[in-house]
Amino acid sequence: MTEEKSNEKSHCMSHYYCVILAGGVGRRFWPYSRRKFPKQFIDFLGTGESLLQTTYRRFRAYFDPEQIFVVTNEEYKSIAYQQLPELPVSNILLEARRRNTTCAIAYATGHITARDPEAVLLISPSDHLILKEQQFIHHIEQALERAHETDRIITLGIKPTYPETNYGYIQAIDPEDHNNQLQVGKIYPVKTFTEKPNKHMSKVLVDSGEFYWNSGIFVSKGRVILDELKQHITELYERLFTNQEVWGTPEEAAHVAEVYPYCPNISFDYAVMEQLEEAEMVLCDLGWTDLGSWSAIYALAEKDEERNATLGATQVLLNDSSNNLVMSTDPESLVVLQGVEDLIVVQNKGVLLVCRRGEELKLKQVVPDAQGLADKFVD
Repeated sequence: MTEEKSNEKSHCMSHYYCVILAGGVGRRFWPYSRRKFPKQFIDFLGTGESLLQTTYRRFRAYFDPEQIFVVTNEEYKSIAYQQLPELPVSNILLEARRRNTTCAIAYATGHITARDPEAVLLISPSDHLILKEQQFIHHIEQALERAHETDRIITLGIKPTYPETNYGYIQAIDPEDHNNQLQVGKIYPVKTFTEKPNKHMSKVLVDSGEFYWNSGIFVSKGRVILDELKQHITELYERLFTNQEVWGTPEEAAHVAEVYPYCPNISFDYAVMEQLEEAEMVLCDLGWTDLGSWSAIYALAEKDEERNATLGATQVLLNDSSNNLVMSTDPESLVVLQGVEDLIVVQNKGVLLVCRRGEELKLKQVVPDAQGLADKFVD
């Protein structure tokens, strides 16, 4: 690399930022994940790191701490500070209310762009498992460089291995190949986004060979994200950015706290990505999993001959049972399963959960009812 090219790359990298979204409550992981200590702060896999810490370490291989921002709820301020002591305190942005990913992304983008109008942002959830971390760094560098060159949003796509209803899908095309045989490591135009299809439709998408899992990782210039927000979700944009003069000043936090509760509660995928006329995708091979459900934990866990997985629980007796996940934080408890299959059995802090694998989405309905019984079962 010539000195000129090296200086150009160094200049570009000085404008690259990482935003980690860590404000969710993780109801699909109840009763491990509670409102006062949700899943992103928990070490689910026994690695010695929470999901947030693992995500931060992964990005720290490319970004300096000053370039990494975390958006979380103000309720989790002390937990975030404790788990990420290297991160500057000012780089933890606090939400006054949970308003989904569009608001979180808008807040971070406004904050960073106010201090650096040339900013290029990589936005990522905090709960992904990525086994091929070197390849991941290579792909995010590709995406950042491409975003620096163009006014488009770039996303990372994953080749699906099975129909999954909890993921979004990206249809990407190769305009130069009529067989549309996409290659890992290349960037392609996006034709459509489809967010969380049902079981039948997800199978149709996977069988077509044209659709890829949406990793939920987005890369773009800050000003491009703001322009897309202004075009596609005007109400949010007007609430947050009508008073442009407060951004990048000491008054910014108070302004955001005042208007945030009144912003639309909608995901970035629905609000923006599905509306885009032009977007691009880097096709990746990452060993990627979205740790968004107990079924995802089961898929990763070591299993016995009957495909049962046991995590945390020290006293478990399984008889004529298969394909179950058993987790417990109580070393004194004995868990016995007789003649059952495809169950999730989780015991934590006075709560025993038993449900079918694949039905974790219904836990969002259960948690409010549990709160009606006693706050301690949710908090």
